[in-house]
Amino acid sequence: MLYHPDKHRDPELKSQAEQLFNLVHRAYEVLSDPQSRAIYDIYGKRGLEVEGWEVVERKRTPVEIREEYERLQREREERRLQQRTNPKGTISVGIDATDLFDRYEEDYEEISGGGSGGLPHIEINRMHISQLLFRNQLLPSAVFYATVGPLVFYLAIQRLVIRPYLRAQQEQELEKQRESSASDIAKKKQEAEAAVLLMQESVRRIIEAEESRMGLIILNAWYGKFVTDNSRKHERARVIDVTVPLQCLVKDSKLVLTEASKAGLPGFYDPCVGEEKSLKVLYQFRGVMHQVLCGDTEALRIPKQSHRIDNDS
Repeated sequence: MLYHPDKHRDPELKSQAEQLFNLVHRAYEVLSDPQSRAIYDIYGKRGLEVEGWEVVERKRTPVEIREEYERLQREREERRLQQRTNPKGTISVGIDATDLFDRYEEDYEEISGGGSGGLPHIEINRMHISQLLFRNQLLPSAVFYATVGPLVFYLAIQRLVIRPYLRAQQEQELEKQRESSASDIAKKKQEAEAAVLLMQESVRRIIEAEESRMGLIILNAWYGKFVTDNSRKHERARVIDVTVPLQCLVKDSKLVLTEASKAGLPGFYDPCVGEEKSLKVLYQFRGVMHQVLCGDTEALRIPKQSHRIDNDS
């Protein structure tokens, strides 16, 4: 209803509404078909493409598709647990059997004549276990240099070399990811901005209704990467204003968000691809100020008493 083209007279808004309405219509077609929905739940949008249907037989029912997916998930989890609980090691044993193969035939004739003194001498002269090393006695200095020494060296290398290197690598990967997804993010941003424009009239009516009952009013809402740690002051916060989209989702003085990335909500987009994101909301309920900060994929229900801002603060 929000994106229906017939509800908008302005030509520009009508054009934007048509584009968003087509996206909603496509989503409805997928989610209303049990088989397509099962494919989407498991494989995402990629599963709806031709390549995705090659993985899953079209003749399978939604129940069969889900059972197959759950079976593969169980097998993957079992393999992962087995790798953790059944570590592999190597044991090498050195056996000296020279006396067995280096005898003359006369020696064997003497053995067959009786007596055990002529039995070949076989001994184990070396044993090595890759995970454990047994010794007759342990010297404290040896234990120290064998354990604490390498540990200190490792921590130093970890702090001075490995961590800076991994941080630089991660930053490079993020930059590549941003570049590769730049066009897609620009498109999502354009769609989100268009959605916010189309929401204005509905949001106005929602606010009027909520104010009349002293209900839920979203005063400010931001989504993206927040920098609160003093050690990360050099990093730049990347957030977008999502006050209007959140207010549009308020119904009967309640707002409920499920456990999923909020970048997919109407009027939202991802302002910092590949980085940890949060949603910060400042709202008013029954004339009292509330505030909450939640992770990107965390479920959120407001209002809650635990979100109240004390007058003293």
